[in-house]
Amino acid sequence: MIDVMVTKRLGNFTLNAQLNDQGTICVTGPNGSGKSTLLNIIAGFIKPDKGYVKLYGKDVTQLPPEKRGIVLVTQDSFIPSMKVDDHLRFGLKLSTSPVTDAELEKIKSQFSINFTGKVRQLSLGQRERVSIVTAILRRPHLLLLDEAMANISDKEIFLKNLIDIRKSFGFDLIFTTQDISDSNYADHHYVMSNGSLLKRF
Repeated sequence: MIDVMVTKRLGNFTLNAQLNDQGTICVTGPNGSGKSTLLNIIAGFIKPDKGYVKLYGKDVTQLPPEKRGIVLVTQDSFIPSMKVDDHLRFGLKLSTSPVTDAELEKIKSQFSINFTGKVRQLSLGQRERVSIVTAILRRPHLLLLDEAMANISDKEIFLKNLIDIRKSFGFDLIFTTQDISDSNYADHHYVMSNGSLLKRF
């Protein structure tokens, strides 16, 4: 369960957002509407002027990002010099829940990570797959994806698999997108407009 009520002023822009839900949460809205700012506040990279961020009833507003049990993935959340398998295992090293080699191979297959090489050599969509699965393997309490699936070719299948593993691993998910049809896969849908967050369902 994620419970957020925050205000943040950045120049002439003001974010006022309230969110209280669990499961798979989709936030849609155009560029510059405040989606990324909201996720960065939840993750701890931006401090709100007012309000709080609570995760499963615990106030994490003052905790540093690494202490929150939250992982934020953007389109640039990858280590270019790493090989694909090393990148995934890096996520495992940061986890307290072990995964066997067989389980890792199953997850790779589930998310169509059937390629090798260094991450810098991959396509944008392949990089996004690796970044997201690396984050999943860290076993966070809350996974945040900031338009991190924009270049994945079979996004619908990827999203379905992501929701399946979210349920089996037991984490909550918030993902932002400009594609409103992505909200069909979510338990809850919010729309961000000019810094204001409106719940649709």
